[in-house]
Amino acid sequence: MGNPIKEHKEATRRLARSLKKADVYHWLCERGYFPESYVLPPCFAVEKRPNKPKVYYKVKGKGKKYYVPRTECLNVHFPKTEYTDRNFGLIHPEIHNDIAYHISTNWLTVVEKMVPSNSQVTSYTFPIPIDSRNPGRLGYLRSGRLIYEFIGMIDEDIASEAYKYRYIVKADIKNFYPSIYTHSIAWALHGKKNIRKSTNIRNYKLLGNKLDRLFQNANDGCTNGVPIGPVVSDVIAEIIASAVDVSFTKLVQSSDIECEAVRFKDDYRILTKSEEDSKRVIKFLQTSLKQFNLELSDEKTTISPLPDGLFRDWVSKYHAIHPEKKQSYTWKEFRELYLAAIRIDKECAGTGVIERFLADIVNKEGKLKVQVAAFNLQKVISMLVMLGSLRIKAFPKIIAILEGILRSDFGVVHQSAILEYLEDYLKTLSEEEERNKYLISWVSYFLVSNGLDKLLSSKPKYKDPITRSILNNRGNVFKECKEHKIFVGCKKVAQRVTMFEHLDVFNPPKIT
Repeated sequence: MGNPIKEHKEATRRLARSLKKADVYHWLCERGYFPESYVLPPCFAVEKRPNKPKVYYKVKGKGKKYYVPRTECLNVHFPKTEYTDRNFGLIHPEIHNDIAYHISTNWLTVVEKMVPSNSQVTSYTFPIPIDSRNPGRLGYLRSGRLIYEFIGMIDEDIASEAYKYRYIVKADIKNFYPSIYTHSIAWALHGKKNIRKSTNIRNYKLLGNKLDRLFQNANDGCTNGVPIGPVVSDVIAEIIASAVDVSFTKLVQSSDIECEAVRFKDDYRILTKSEEDSKRVIKFLQTSLKQFNLELSDEKTTISPLPDGLFRDWVSKYHAIHPEKKQSYTWKEFRELYLAAIRIDKECAGTGVIERFLADIVNKEGKLKVQVAAFNLQKVISMLVMLGSLRIKAFPKIIAILEGILRSDFGVVHQSAILEYLEDYLKTLSEEEERNKYLISWVSYFLVSNGLDKLLSSKPKYKDPITRSILNNRGNVFKECKEHKIFVGCKKVAQRVTMFEHLDVFNPPKIT
């Protein structure tokens, strides 16, 4: 019987190498420009870009001169906890174009660095959508579903190999994307000693140095951090993490430690044969990360005797209270499942239980499986919106479910009641625009795309270009880039796709 972890690695390399450079460029520029679907409403989409691969900023002077204008990322954030935010960044379109161009032009080199043959760690992160059913072709959409499928695959593959081991190490790179040192891009691609040679350190013919300069000047000249969201950042992060994996492999092999290691983005799981080996592999991982100015997260690093730690706790807890999907729910059943999901979310914070709950209470057409009537309309809206305060990431899916209610026969009749609730909510959010930009964006999109903005008693005025673009239904971002158009319009895009379809609500985190 083969090793599914090693088979996954070989399949990834083979499929990635089969992609065409031009296809990678176009996909990165179009589908990979914006973060995942839950970050920004679907009115933010690349509608216009260069038809053919091109470069805006060229290397001159035999590789010594490389002018890239200093720009700033347009930041999108939502509250991660009461005191911290998760920040996403939109890169200046012309700089983003050049990053995509250089990655795609050097695609085979990039693949070898992302899936190195001399690494014992198998990465389940591949930023570009590859499909074993269609070798050589890229997937059309970038979907958060991909993440859940990879996580489920990791669980299954790790479980199939776990019988050979006694312990599992879980470790996480601390603040990975914000901590990436842009100079380390060249270290990972060309080797630190090699890139520090006097002939190479400022040689912009080298891919790593070009990408270093582009990422710096996409972020106001900063050498610390790459923006979260664009796929080009995911590619860079994977190159660096894979270089860490290669260093880690050398240390493990020189110590004759037998282990099985997998990684998803910044999250490691390592099977070992003893607790002592577990402690040693953690030290090796720390040493390897330091070579790239990175470090482990103390609070997320654990050693567990198998089978503890093999599967996710929230999955078992949720399965216990909801073992099978139902075609419909009574009001009482809906309420009890809602409360149970909240309890599990408190016990297992930051997991996918709320997304799982939201997927289970709707059918494939986006209709709620509990009857909404005059007696419970306000309760349903209130309960769902409150879930969004527990799991901010799930808020767009909640708004998508409300859109389904609005567009039902019942919703058409009770449109004024739905509007009244959401207008009051928007007014409350608008009192702290900076803090609530994320929630404001999605509520505003709901109102404008469904033609309800005209019925508002008063229209808030926003300072932020993203919230202002949505409520005014007019793009206000990177307008100076004449070859790029990255705002479609709420009403126009709503004719193409519902929020339910855009967010893939029915496809929840995979339970394994």
